[in-house]
Amino acid sequence: MKSGSWPSIGLIYLYGVLGSASLSKVIPLQADFARHLGASPGQFALLMALLSVPPAFFATISGSIADRVGARKVMIASALMGVVANGLGYYATSLTAFQGIRLLEGFVLAGVYSSAPALIMATAGDARRGRAMAFWSTYTPVGISLGMLIGSHFTGTDGWRGAYGVQGVMFAVLAVAGLLLPVPVAAARAAGKKPGLLSTYTQAGPLRVALTFGALVVMGLGTNTVFPSWYAQHHGVTVAAASSMYAGLNFMMIVGGLLAAMLLGRGLGPLSLFRMLAVLAGISALGLYLPGVATAATITALVVWLLASGAATAVVTSSLPRVVRDPAQGAAAAGLLSQVAALTTFVTPQLWVGVLGLGAGAWQGFLVIIALGWAAALLLLPVRQREITAVSR
Repeated sequence: MKSGSWPSIGLIYLYGVLGSASLSKVIPLQADFARHLGASPGQFALLMALLSVPPAFFATISGSIADRVGARKVMIASALMGVVANGLGYYATSLTAFQGIRLLEGFVLAGVYSSAPALIMATAGDARRGRAMAFWSTYTPVGISLGMLIGSHFTGTDGWRGAYGVQGVMFAVLAVAGLLLPVPVAAARAAGKKPGLLSTYTQAGPLRVALTFGALVVMGLGTNTVFPSWYAQHHGVTVAAASSMYAGLNFMMIVGGLLAAMLLGRGLGPLSLFRMLAVLAGISALGLYLPGVATAATITALVVWLLASGAATAVVTSSLPRVVRDPAQGAAAAGLLSQVAALTTFVTPQLWVGVLGLGAGAWQGFLVIIALGWAAALLLLPVRQREITAVSR
């Protein structure tokens, strides 16, 4: 497969999509975990959260390892680990076993989320790298949808563990297909001493990009968490109906990411685009949370919010290759971004649910969080970004 070609980038993208499917494939199976394994709602919530533990604590280290042994090798190894984890899930018979499997799946995500974007940065040429990274940023909503589709096919059946079997087979196919991925020229191998495993933490550029991404996670995940309940309260529908409506429109994030990739490819500056997106997001937030807004206006505001959120994520992700000081640290920088995202994922739902508990005045708290989040993102996003040629092994 030609290095830096769109087919190569597409195959790398599929690793991110299938990894993200691990996040959501168990969601439709909650009743099955309760019926067959006696899992309480709290135990199921813990099962969901365990997946984020390895990326939260080990993603940067995983990326540093990928920088040393090669991003391509780590991707294939992660896919094989996914085969093992899902194979175990297919035969597991206890909740404790599934909790251990969930942690193992978390290490799969830590490997994929750090090595896959690093391989894109290493192989895509200067003219394509920004667009490729913006395209990469859309893997999460696509993967979430895939996981929900896999899980919903088996929910309520005696073969509910088949969701693990299907994903295991998909990981096996990706592991084999990964052999077609290009091996970049290891120009950095001759650079001398390898950077330390945690040296990315000392680099202002990657750290600022990761923190900017974390600010977007706080706003985006927070809205995911509370908007269905808020919408149901103010528009006379059930939470289930509001959740379905939100899920149906979530694809607009993908559209936003692709639009950002197109605009960046046509020469629009990342900071200029990011500022425009901040304005759009701020205006749409008023439509989302101000009491008394008509239903049609709120839905329109939600579409704009999701478009802006997806595009902003693409802008931040595409800026990563420009700020890495050492070309040999692309995976570590991607791992740092993933680690910050996982850490903010832990605290965001509690923050927003706490504000939701304020009742009628909650809308003010939501808007304050969004205003502070965008202000932080605009201040943190690096303005002077040094274009580099990323390399891997």
